[in-house]
Amino acid sequence: MIQKWRSRREGETFRRSVFVKLLLSFMSILIIPVVIGSLLYGRMEQAMIDNAYDSNQALLQQTRVSVDSRMNEVDQLAAQIAFDPTLQLFLYEENNRASINAYTHIQLIKSLKRYRTLSPFVDDYYVYLKPSDRIVTTTVRTDPVTFFRDMNEYSNLSVDEIKSILSHYNLRTYLPSEPIRYDQMQRNMLTSVFSLPMGDSTEVLGSLVVMIDEAQLIGQLRKSNQRNTDFYIIGDDGQVLTTTSASRDAIDGIMPRLGGAKGDFTASFGQREMLVSYTKSNQNNWTYVSVTPKTIVLAKVNETKSLAMVLVLLCMAGGMTVAYYLAYKNHRPIRELIHTILQGKNMSGSHIRNEFAFIKNELLSSIVEEKQMRGMFSRQKPVIKSDFISRLMRGYVDTARLTDTDYAFMDVSLPHPHYGVILMQIDDCRRFVQEDTEREWTLVRFILINLSNELLAGNGYAIELERDRVGILLNVAEPSAEEGNELDRVLKAIRSQMESKFRTSVTVAVSGMKTNVGQIAVAYGEAVTALEYKPLQAGDDIIYYEAVKNIEHHYFYYSLETEAQLMNYAKSGDFINVEKVLNQLFEINFQSRSISPEMAKYLSSELMSTVIKLLNALNMDDETFFGGEKETFKYLARFSTSEEMRDTLKRLYRSICDKVAGERSDHSELLAVKIRSYIERHYASNELSLTSIADHVGLNSSYLSTFYKKQTGHNVTEYITALRMKEAKSLLEGSELTVAQIAQKVGFANDIGLIRVFKKTEGITPGKYREISHKEGLDNEAVL
Repeated sequence: MIQKWRSRREGETFRRSVFVKLLLSFMSILIIPVVIGSLLYGRMEQAMIDNAYDSNQALLQQTRVSVDSRMNEVDQLAAQIAFDPTLQLFLYEENNRASINAYTHIQLIKSLKRYRTLSPFVDDYYVYLKPSDRIVTTTVRTDPVTFFRDMNEYSNLSVDEIKSILSHYNLRTYLPSEPIRYDQMQRNMLTSVFSLPMGDSTEVLGSLVVMIDEAQLIGQLRKSNQRNTDFYIIGDDGQVLTTTSASRDAIDGIMPRLGGAKGDFTASFGQREMLVSYTKSNQNNWTYVSVTPKTIVLAKVNETKSLAMVLVLLCMAGGMTVAYYLAYKNHRPIRELIHTILQGKNMSGSHIRNEFAFIKNELLSSIVEEKQMRGMFSRQKPVIKSDFISRLMRGYVDTARLTDTDYAFMDVSLPHPHYGVILMQIDDCRRFVQEDTEREWTLVRFILINLSNELLAGNGYAIELERDRVGILLNVAEPSAEEGNELDRVLKAIRSQMESKFRTSVTVAVSGMKTNVGQIAVAYGEAVTALEYKPLQAGDDIIYYEAVKNIEHHYFYYSLETEAQLMNYAKSGDFINVEKVLNQLFEINFQSRSISPEMAKYLSSELMSTVIKLLNALNMDDETFFGGEKETFKYLARFSTSEEMRDTLKRLYRSICDKVAGERSDHSELLAVKIRSYIERHYASNELSLTSIADHVGLNSSYLSTFYKKQTGHNVTEYITALRMKEAKSLLEGSELTVAQIAQKVGFANDIGLIRVFKKTEGITPGKYREISHKEGLDNEAVL
């Protein structure tokens, strides 16, 4: 219960940190197309509005040109009537009373009627004669009261108001259209007033009134109206002359915004948004205005918007589901990583508030530890390098298995094809040291090593071998190691500087040059052999093996290093290298040196002593190898030739190496059985891992994996999975346990892991497998 609470607590902590960040990241990606769509919709909406503005402006321009043309006809009509001679006679009636009679009145009526054909746009016109206070039309002459009360009655103006307008100066004055009862009908008429005589503002003698039917003025606009657009014509005094709208006062609020020659803008008319376009006429200063409901223009867009909103909501719902799934899926490896870290560092009880901070801290901690290890390694690297070169020279390294990576790891580079060994024996350093302490000897070796590395210039590595001995592994391009060449000059320079600067005498022994790495140990033996000739050299302290190898010897060569090589190779079961050392040993003693028969007996005893020491070290029965011979020292002495002695030794060492290899094979098989047994006992535990198995058998986990694969043909994980799947199938077939319960019993943390592995190995889910197995069981029972 506590564990479940802790897991839930950790899960909540995770979701509050990385999970939430992942979810918000995916959600932000989801919002991007929504924002882009909104911007595109805004652009599309504005494009529709701009298109409506352009359409309205085109219609207004067309209307303005048409109306201006009609108004020009009115102006021409007014000009011709105003200058009519008969009308002029009546305007100056006081001066022409003698000429005015009933006939002249009839002439005036006829003259006015004559102008009716000039403009079909004009509905009617009449003249007000101020001196006689009379109205003259194209059909009658009467007084103003009778005319405006019975013949031409204005709905919004009284007779006195109309007479006042006609009595004052008017230069092309237009009265807003209003209903006028005219010829027993009522129509909306636009009234245009011109003072007479025309152009004289000082003395008004009358007025010409032109009546324009409003239907003629805006009929074309109504025909073109496809979007419920209202049109207004506003006079130069700011009054609405005519409109298609039911209300003239609707545009009062936008009057101040109609200042330019033309324009477009959006305005609110009550609760409705309207698109307003206007243009002005230069002829009469009229302003033509169109007002279109924004909803009409954007009707199709709004339909698309509604559909898009539904789709966006659906996409948002689906996107949030996918975002949650992706966040959970991407967060899962982080949780598993953290749990692995917690388990690996035994921190399972810790509570993590911020996974990234935790991983960062652990990573930094690992980096610090790695740096510390690297620093420790770099400090130990010279020691490791020196030890590797020392073992390489003495033949303790299996050169056949070395790779470039191994050399690089040891910081050793051998680019040239020829190899050799130089031994430097410190003979006398008493003039340099004072107390003969280990510290002073270390300083002498340090000086000799650094001087050698400097003068060799990358053609070799100098290392410590013993208290008074330094070794050099040569790697050169030219296979010459003899007196007078470049190497000889370098070695003489080393001896000379040690003598002159540090007052230390040194003896140098140089091996022959070899052509592969495997012969470095042979070169080391040659250098040791050359160094043994130091007492025989008269003043020459650089000894070349090539110069002394043919000298007659009265003693045999079998150094402690050679003995150690033989024993180490035999202990590892490496007969190939054992054979190489034996061949070299017999070549030096019986071919190069030609030792005496007496020395051969001593050598035989030494070789047999090495075999006995080897058998004792390996806890092997010596009588088994010597054919029951109890006096083992006589085993080799009975052979008369060196070839027989060498062949016998090879047979002995082959038997020992085979025995060692066989025991190793038996041990490997026992180890594989032990590993397999441990897995079979613990496969049902979800804590079973490669690391726990390696800890049990005392091996490194990576070596364990390679070893088990080599021994059995399959890796550890495959074997664990096979055991778990076998047990899972058995439980699915013969029990009523749930998949989750079976998962716990076969070593999985949860049913998800079992389902995934089961489907991968068997091709079907556990539930499907149970269904099939039960069905087959029922079929078998039916057959029985």
